[in-house]
Amino acid sequence: MQQHKHPMDATIVRLMQSQGLIKSEARSRLKREVYQLDPSQIQKVKRYAEHFGINAQEKLIEEILELRREALISRLSK
Repeated sequence: MQQHKHPMDATIVRLMQSQGLIKSEARSRLKREVYQLDPSQIQKVKRYAEHFGINAQEKLIEEILELRREALISRLSK
């Protein structure tokens, strides 16, 4: 999956850096915690795409990533 830069990603990386991570560590953690879907999520997305189509699949993936970004920002801001 090609990763497009999202404006919230820079904010997340800055928050991680303020907690002591270097930029490469922050990016690695961002990739792992936001962009890497687990097998059950991949199956759900595939089933959803079979039923609703590719455009719906892309929207679902974006929603999942958005929720993960918001959750990560919330955890880092505490």
